[in-house]
Amino acid sequence: MNDKIKELINRYETAGDFTHVKFQSEELDEAERSLGIKIDPAFKQFLYECGYGGIGGVEILGIGENHEMVFVTETLRYREYGLPQNLLVIENCDEWIYCIDSNNGKVVSWSQDEIQDEYESFDDFLFDRFSDAAENM
Repeated sequence: MNDKIKELINRYETAGDFTHVKFQSEELDEAERSLGIKIDPAFKQFLYECGYGGIGGVEILGIGENHEMVFVTETLRYREYGLPQNLLVIENCDEWIYCIDSNNGKVVSWSQDEIQDEYESFDDFLFDRFSDAAENM
């Protein structure tokens, strides 16, 4: 995560916004094996630093306090509805979901009808989502 994102988190985070769960790198290795994809390095950094959660109502799927890999569970669930194998679910916005494309690191929105490019990187996505949330706080 870049410094701008860390600054937003430091400024707006309240107790319980993130799990900040500590876990072993082997748990992420297992997540990659079960999904059959490599996890984006920027998303891994988010997982290590924040775990799961967000600010201002934004909820980035990550690792729960019980060490559940929520992003894995949700990715596998959406694959049953046609989610392409290269996409990793990171946020559910009801009508669509945001995903990281493991082929190029871009963040896309996915619905059963379409895939649309949204952000060039996970950091761009996170900064935009958290900035918008902060403006509405």
